[in-house]
Amino acid sequence: MQLYLTFAKPKKFNPYCKLCAMFKCHVYDWEEIYKLCRKLAKAVRSSGFLVDAIVAIARGGWVPARILADLLDVKELYSVKTEHWGIVATITGKATITQPLTANVEKKNVLIVDDVADTGETIKLVKEHVSSLGAKEVRTAVIDYKKTSSFVPDYFAVEIEEWKWIIYPWSLREDLKGLVAKKGAKDFGEAVKTLREFGVELSDDVIKEALED
Repeated sequence: MQLYLTFAKPKKFNPYCKLCAMFKCHVYDWEEIYKLCRKLAKAVRSSGFLVDAIVAIARGGWVPARILADLLDVKELYSVKTEHWGIVATITGKATITQPLTANVEKKNVLIVDDVADTGETIKLVKEHVSSLGAKEVRTAVIDYKKTSSFVPDYFAVEIEEWKWIIYPWSLREDLKGLVAKKGAKDFGEAVKTLREFGVELSDDVIKEALED
């Protein structure tokens, strides 16, 4: 079995991490994500905000947006594609919209959904974009709100005081490869050791499957 352990070095590291080569991670499983989405849906309902349409921020917002659409009985589900992050915990530049919203949201209550508010730049940019299209009211929801964010979402399930990288189940393979790349691990043993140093506690089988080429 061949493991995918050779990666290009990232050009720029996360500015929030002074020791860019080493930081701690938190890994979610699918059950935890669903529970947190239920918490978000409850918060939205309790606030009295009647959602007409949900806009997911691609790619991280796709899964939570679909879950919230189900929990909130929202049929209109759209997406906006942005670029901001490259290799795990690496900012590639200023947040930009690469695929704008094409749906008609004029005079509608819109809920923008993403997985995390980290710098806050992406979700702020998308909110401004959707608002400019004539939406009646635009609110934002994320699973994780990091206090490093310059933008505070209207709804969040978890508030994170100390910066850490969040690994969601829909990006597990991508993130594990990126973490291994940061330390230049050359074999499976080094890869496991590297992930442990980042605080990633997963079984060898899960790690092996994620790193397979």
